[in-house]
Amino acid sequence: THQKKERIGKDGEVTKRDAEKALKARQGELLQGRFDIAKTEKPVIFRDFFEEYIKFAKANKKDWRQDERRGEKHLVPEFGESPLSDISPWKIEKYKSGRIKEEAAKATVNRELALLKVVFSKAVLWGKARENPVKKVKLFRENNRRERFLTEEEAQKILDAATIPVKHFITIGLNTGMRKGEILGLRWKDISYEQNIIILKDDKSGSGRKIPINSFLRKTLKEIPRIDESYVFPGLKCGKPLGDIREPFRAAVEASKIENSEAVIPHTLRHTYASWLAMKGIDLFTIQYLMGHKTITMTQRYSHLCPDHKRQAAEQISEVFLSKTTPEQPQNEKAEDVESSAMPISA
Repeated sequence: THQKKERIGKDGEVTKRDAEKALKARQGELLQGRFDIAKTEKPVIFRDFFEEYIKFAKANKKDWRQDERRGEKHLVPEFGESPLSDISPWKIEKYKSGRIKEEAAKATVNRELALLKVVFSKAVLWGKARENPVKKVKLFRENNRRERFLTEEEAQKILDAATIPVKHFITIGLNTGMRKGEILGLRWKDISYEQNIIILKDDKSGSGRKIPINSFLRKTLKEIPRIDESYVFPGLKCGKPLGDIREPFRAAVEASKIENSEAVIPHTLRHTYASWLAMKGIDLFTIQYLMGHKTITMTQRYSHLCPDHKRQAAEQISEVFLSKTTPEQPQNEKAEDVESSAMPISA
């Protein structure tokens, strides 16, 4: 079997007795289950391992750029020079607290912790770490049901304040419910003017979907100049999509002067699209398909926006009976008796 060698002290400064004492100490730790042979190896630095993770992500994840941005902006500055073995749940809790003090949204911090958890999972799988410390850290509780959506007036104010290409990005988001990455990654070949649909072959759910193009969106898409033959929103490099749009989007939102503007992010456009559909009486299963939700449970968060929907459905049955001819009232029945019989019954 392969035996791990451990160097004791510096060359020429260790006696045989010192070596025997160190050996006995290690044997004692092994018997008690306290010796971790991984600690005798060269420590793996977080910064170096994150670079290896990104190489893996590039080959296996569609949204690897988001992981790279998140890691380089927040995780690497915090944990970059630390060995993986030194990153404890306590240090991660300190990171959580620090991010909240920086006024980062709880949902944002949760996404960062989720990435850190994935990175450590790979480290454990690849034999670079013994355990995943993030598993012992509790995420912040998020209240998705109170997610911000725009009124029609607010949406118009943001559009008026936006410049190109942000205006086009917002228009597509409000008229399709597409995710930010789906819009930025939209190719001209995905748009079928013949069928009036946008074809997403590989969306987040993995099944793809076809999104109808309404007349206003069709007009907007026709107005967008083809700077690049591949992408609707081209990046600085030829043949590459625009990487991000958060900063110009934030500028448009702030310039609109709407209330609670700090809660409006690109994803708000998607939430607004679904909310408007629900408020206009569109059934949840249709909204589920248009949004690309895997389950109806994800769509049910919008059900509270159409409180009269069930009542309207019940009234459809009522009309069956109301449409029939009302029987003639007896001539000897007094008008006041008829009026009193139609009075609602108090609870």
